Amino acid sequence: MPNSKVVEATSKTAPLAATVATVSLMGVLVVGQMYVTIPLMPQVADAWQVPTASAALSTTAFALAHAVGSLVSGPLSNRWGRRTVMVANVLAMAVVTALVPLVSDLSTGVALRAFQGLFAGSFIPMAYAYVHARVAKESVPLALTVVSACMGATVVLGQVEAQLLESLLGWTSVFWVTVPLLVAGAAVTWRVLLPDPPFVPAVVRPTAGRDATRGALSGRVVPLYLVILVGAGALTALYTGVELYGPPGVADSGAAMLALRASALPALVIAVLLAPALGRFKAQHRAFGALAVIGATMLAVGYGGGDAVMLGGALFVFMLGFSTLGPALIQAVGSQAGAAQTTAIALYGFTLNVGAGAGAQLPGILDGFGQLALVLAVALAVAAFGVGLAVRAARRT
Repeated sequence: MPNSKVVEATSKTAPLAATVATVSLMGVLVVGQMYVTIPLMPQVADAWQVPTASAALSTTAFALAHAVGSLVSGPLSNRWGRRTVMVANVLAMAVVTALVPLVSDLSTGVALRAFQGLFAGSFIPMAYAYVHARVAKESVPLALTVVSACMGATVVLGQVEAQLLESLLGWTSVFWVTVPLLVAGAAVTWRVLLPDPPFVPAVVRPTAGRDATRGALSGRVVPLYLVILVGAGALTALYTGVELYGPPGVADSGAAMLALRASALPALVIAVLLAPALGRFKAQHRAFGALAVIGATMLAVGYGGGDAVMLGGALFVFMLGFSTLGPALIQAVGSQAGAAQTTAIALYGFTLNVGAGAGAQLPGILDGFGQLALVLAVALAVAAFGVGLAVRAARRT
């Protein structure tokens, strides 16, 4: 059966600093759009004339469409090249982003947010693939660590950016300001990233697709997809819950909410610094430990009430744990999937975004932040059990 691929150019190595800086900053800008509507929920709800909880659909639509975009980016890049797909989708995203502030109803707004997510979905998987293929081999671990940390920061940075711009220029400025940044970023990305190698048709075995699917859906890997589904859902649910059920005296204060959201940022730096030491442990063991820590934290918050200091500490610990969980799961999925690594990582990205989209809806159906924290604690305990199943399945093979 005929297929196609892009043959990697091995004669040129991408410049490390320029590549990492460009990919990281653009990733923060692109993926950060998923989370900007969390602090804007009251303003978006007023503009679209819906209850505040309904505005969470704008985050869900982005995340679910982002998952689809992640899946289709691979075949598109095989035909057109990674740089071309990344830049074209960022430009398309800029057009859609400019339309979001113009709508006045929920259905149109959600549809535009979905298109935003669809076009954004290609950037991160293509960025990781580009770094793997074009950065010098000895520099790949460092490059991926920095890029991963920046992607993890988007959940906080996107909200902080939105809250600051809304307080200064109104909620629509969050989108208006992003449009020229996306266009300029697309130009810089095209300039910095190396040209795509020429397209060359290829012929593969008729069973290759079935082999990749079988490896990506093996018993060693599927539990890990479910783990990131829960982890990403818990992260989005937690921050959406903070917006809906913020602590007394904090929810009505813009400065206090900004400080609460920003309290998690130092955890990202600490996670990067701890990465070499934690790397001595097996990936599944790191994932289990991270889930245990953040699950216990949610349990404490659930029984400890809505104290602002405790919640700030919980956000810090949660982000520290999640920043450890993500890289551990990516490593585990890649190693357990074998030859199906590319397909498995694509499915990992898909389930991550599905989880993020579903998590945004969870707080709206629960009664308060304490109940939300307890539900998340139970879900994270189940996810830890899933890691145990994956370890057990790996030992049998």
